[in-house]
Amino acid sequence: MPNPQDTSTGTISLIFGILGCIQVLPCIGPIIAIITGYSAKGTAGESNGRIGRILGWLMLCLPLIGIVVYVILVFTIFGGAWFWTYF
Repeated sequence: MPNPQDTSTGTISLIFGILGCIQVLPCIGPIIAIITGYSAKGTAGESNGRIGRILGWLMLCLPLIGIVVYVILVFTIFGGAWFWTYF
């Protein structure tokens, strides 16, 4: 059980979430933010941990959503015919 007075894991989660958002640590930052954010539950740094978790999940999911939107747009604009001619 974590110490209820400990705010360090929540602060670490927030810092790595911000570093992931500004692309200083684009790959590992969100993962660390999510892990430390979940470990900050039940402590005094829970609010920082929650924000870090949100930023971490956002920075992990946003590129995937962008790729899906790009593929959908390409298939709707070009009809996907060019794709099947090469494969």
